[in-house]
Amino acid sequence: MLHIDYELSYGLMLSGGIDSAILLSYMADKYPKINLQCFTIPKHDGASLYADTVIKKVNERFGTKFNSTIFVGNPDAHHRLQSTTAINDIFDRYKIDWLFNALNTNPTELDNLPGAPQRDKASTNPKMIFPFVDLTKDKILEIMFNNSYDFLMEITHSCTEMQLTRCNKCWQCKERAWAFGHINKLDKGKF
Repeated sequence: MLHIDYELSYGLMLSGGIDSAILLSYMADKYPKINLQCFTIPKHDGASLYADTVIKKVNERFGTKFNSTIFVGNPDAHHRLQSTTAINDIFDRYKIDWLFNALNTNPTELDNLPGAPQRDKASTNPKMIFPFVDLTKDKILEIMFNNSYDFLMEITHSCTEMQLTRCNKCWQCKERAWAFGHINKLDKGKF
């Protein structure tokens, strides 16, 4: 899935959600010696409350020693600009050769629901890597289950309306529910 050069420095945008947690687990599992730093935008939806827990659990599970997340970007910027401010911060302030983002594609079944995000398919920054960009969340969950990363269900947070639980109404909650339902799996997470 990925080509990793151990001579280079990598970054990962870790949102506290299940997609980026699966990508981090995959890297820890398949490339445990990767030089990787995680970055999080301290969004008002509570992402920063979950990112370090994900890193800690991944380190325990795979014996990696990833550092705690570094907060980047402007959480007060318009939603579509938050990532841009974070990417600019990362490449301006840190020695990162390549930056991973677990951005995925919207399922067509949910694309017309209110709140559906307009997800970009690429970046103007040539140092960005989007390994999940052509996958819907159900396909990403299959990676999780096929690699026994299902411990991530209980420690990740997808809701954009509530910090400590799920509203089950926002688009992100509906996408997560759709994905688990689409592959006939029970979501054991409570966040």
